[in-house]
Amino acid sequence: MERAAVFLAELAPQALRVFEYLLRNPGRRIHCTELVDKVLGRPNEGDPARRVAGVLSGMSKGHSNSGRRLPFYWWKAPEGSAGATYAVRPSVAAVFLAAQLGQ
Repeated sequence: MERAAVFLAELAPQALRVFEYLLRNPGRRIHCTELVDKVLGRPNEGDPARRVAGVLSGMSKGHSNSGRRLPFYWWKAPEGSAGATYAVRPSVAAVFLAAQLGQ
């Protein structure tokens, strides 16, 4: 839980918002367009996959300083579709939510 708290403390603001959305939806695969629409709060213009990937690069400091792997999974779009999907395991979400409450 200590490493989870370090990870959370180091996240860039937009990356934290995206990650918190994933934590509130554990076990569910969430498409990048939903993350843009529901979390990033701007019209879904351009390439939502690149936009989400750019925001998630704001996790790099937390990732390196916490000494843990990224706490979510992602899947490339199936051939012929666009955009990735992201998810957090329920057990991982529980650890991060507990760490957040402990701060």
